[in-house]
Amino acid sequence: MAIFRSLPFFTFILSCSTSLLLLSTAGTTDLATQICRNTTNYAFCRDVIFSDPHAAGADRDFLAYLIFRQAYLNATGTRDYIKSELKPDESDRSPDTFPGLRKCLGYYKMAVQRLAEMLGDMDSDTFSGLDKLSLDVEGRARACRASVGTRWAGLSKRNEDLIKLSNMCLVVSKLYPYT
Repeated sequence: MAIFRSLPFFTFILSCSTSLLLLSTAGTTDLATQICRNTTNYAFCRDVIFSDPHAAGADRDFLAYLIFRQAYLNATGTRDYIKSELKPDESDRSPDTFPGLRKCLGYYKMAVQRLAEMLGDMDSDTFSGLDKLSLDVEGRARACRASVGTRWAGLSKRNEDLIKLSNMCLVVSKLYPYT
């Protein structure tokens, strides 16, 4: 009998606790959603951010690291892919045969440097300039796309992904206003 009298109270406490838990994570989930709503590709952004199981409860620093790290991994992977495409193979193709691809390699080397600088700035709490670096990375990916067009299928998708990732970097960098 005592159990039935305390059941409504227990239900009330449980529902309040659940509501508080949902409200506390809603603000941080909203931050991730807010970031994605301000990008050029909402679905891509959500896929990137929520690929990490900790993203739902993340603050701006976590989300910035996550996005910058994903962009860095894309850029280093693409740089390495371009290097492998420029190596002579059995058909005796020469790197000189691919001037556009050689330009892309230079663009991606600089993009990797800029993204490493952005991650370093996050580590040292130096946030000014993240927006400019993001735009520089995007510009380098666009320059690569312009120099090779769509001839390299493996490069085209990686390039488009870096353009989207650098846009995400720009959006999250705006959470760190200049002081």
